[in-house]
Amino acid sequence: MTRMTDRKEGGNLAAKEQEKKIVSNMGYTIGGALLMNGVLQALIYPLLNRIMGGEQLGVLLYIMGVAAIVCPSVGQALNNSRLVVRRDCEVRNGDYDFLLLLFGGAGCIAALVICSDSFDSAGEALLTIVLLILTVFRYYGDVEYRLNLDYRKYFIYYAVLTAGYVVGFGVYLVTHIWFLIFILGEGAAILYLALTGTVLKNFFGRSSCFGTAFLRGGFLTVAYLITNLTLNIDRLVLKNMIGDLAVTQYYVTSLIGKTLVLLIAPVNTIIISYLTKREERLNRRQFLKFAGIGGGMAFAFFLCAQIGTPLFVWLFYRDLYASVKGMTTIVNLAQILGLFSAYLFIVVLTFTEEKWQLILQVVHLAVIMVLILWRTPSGGITGFCQAVLAANALRVAAVICLGLWKAGCDTGRQK
Repeated sequence: MTRMTDRKEGGNLAAKEQEKKIVSNMGYTIGGALLMNGVLQALIYPLLNRIMGGEQLGVLLYIMGVAAIVCPSVGQALNNSRLVVRRDCEVRNGDYDFLLLLFGGAGCIAALVICSDSFDSAGEALLTIVLLILTVFRYYGDVEYRLNLDYRKYFIYYAVLTAGYVVGFGVYLVTHIWFLIFILGEGAAILYLALTGTVLKNFFGRSSCFGTAFLRGGFLTVAYLITNLTLNIDRLVLKNMIGDLAVTQYYVTSLIGKTLVLLIAPVNTIIISYLTKREERLNRRQFLKFAGIGGGMAFAFFLCAQIGTPLFVWLFYRDLYASVKGMTTIVNLAQILGLFSAYLFIVVLTFTEEKWQLILQVVHLAVIMVLILWRTPSGGITGFCQAVLAANALRVAAVICLGLWKAGCDTGRQK
């Protein structure tokens, strides 16, 4: 009896320690995201707006929007792929380092073509390539800390990145080359990774699992490419259909919502890191529990965005306040639904095949493009916002249906 009691108490203590560790790790990941985005959104971008003006900032945001499509699509996808594939294969660093160069190089070529009209010189094109490659590796690099569940170093990684941005902004004030802000930040993070981590060692050493890493990482990269294209489609569409100023207007209105979307990424990091260490897959009841928690967080984030957006725009972009205050609610709701679906996608990824994410992302991209091309010409920026909201609502419904179906299938197999 005493032994049983001791075992029970030991199990309870272990569970409590695990809970404390999860909370601590979540604090580190959210802290890193808050630090980086706080400096970017509350310091660097508002100051750039004052120095450059809304039109020129729109050009910068357009190029950085392309980077926000390409870089996490490759780096973050291969990061998550490595966490998932480790269940089945003993991959090596070189498997993924080679894929970073391969997929990242293809992304650079596409980005140069898309941004060609925004470059004033060949030097800007070269700086864009450097920025893209560094950012691809930075997005992948935090897998070092996710593999080992060392989120204190994860926080330091993003603190170093943030410090690099601040130093880069100082260099920009002297050189007037805005690319250096981001190149120095990304470069600082990669240097920290190289000095303290292992995922960049044995860079070209591949294993027999390379084919698996290529196929599964490739599926996930394409799925993430479509996801990030839809998240940043505003910069591509608004620039080409309305103008550079519209890019800036939508950006500042959606900024609080997009920042909250970025905050969910650390939560997703914790979820996939821990769930991929479990032997069991989620069942339908567990999936609904995760969906309910995510829905509650999304509602709370929406309320925060509704309060924060007008205040933020008035404080940091007062010259744009009058032109954007009327579309705050619809933009925030669209962003939060995008946040919710991204969270659900990560949960579903832990118990289903990557191909389903790709299928849903392709369908979502097709839907959002049809809606945008239908509403934007007649409705302008308001019509664009309505199209994004409708498409994101449909995506949330589709991911929930997929999760319920696949969790039900898994439950049947486990029985």
